[in-house]
Amino acid sequence: MAASSGDGNATTRTMQTSSNSESVNSPQATLESLINTLSKLEMEFKAVNASQHPETNDLEQTGNSTNRKAHQLNEEVLEYKQVHVDKINGIKTRIRETYPNEVAEQLRPDIQSHVKAAVLALTKNELKTQFGGLMPIPLKQQLDETNEQLSRAKNAFINSEARSFNSTVDIVDSVTRDDQLKLVLKPDGMKSDFWPADLNSLFAYDSESVKKLLKDYKLPIDKTHNTNINCFLGHIGIKQQLV
Repeated sequence: MAASSGDGNATTRTMQTSSNSESVNSPQATLESLINTLSKLEMEFKAVNASQHPETNDLEQTGNSTNRKAHQLNEEVLEYKQVHVDKINGIKTRIRETYPNEVAEQLRPDIQSHVKAAVLALTKNELKTQFGGLMPIPLKQQLDETNEQLSRAKNAFINSEARSFNSTVDIVDSVTRDDQLKLVLKPDGMKSDFWPADLNSLFAYDSESVKKLLKDYKLPIDKTHNTNINCFLGHIGIKQQLV
């Protein structure tokens, strides 16, 4: 009996232990444990979220401020770019429209002067080309040549008269040798500085003086004195010669 009683107590303890184990591992207990865990996690998450919320707000405010500043800076850049573009366009307009007029106004007198000079030069060349065949010699040149020819003709006439008068002088007659000789002009129409007043004066010239006299009249000069005297006598109209 005692043994039986003992076995019954053991059986009873075994059944209670099994009942307690089933109570612990039942689905209800597991669910409640999960709910408690979730509640704790939610509370911890809220606590963490609450503790981090001010920093998040500050970060958002900082981001918003940065965005506003970036937007403002972008607007300033666009405004500066537009001002710069306007200035560039203004300069281009002055270069294209205003400056050419100003430069033309400043250069107009010089341009007119150059144009006038060019027109005169072209006109002169055209006249020279058109009338060159009709008037090959300029009028002034023709006038100068005419005056020169008249002067030569006049001098030739004067010299002809002088030679005609001098031909009457006798180089042998001592009386006529003192007669004044009629002036014969040089080729340039002037009187020679060595012109003799009469034959006696001529015969008194030394060799060098006679050579200078012949040179003035562009006459040939010989080595002998008498040959040079005879050359001059013939030039002024006296046909007689020294021996």
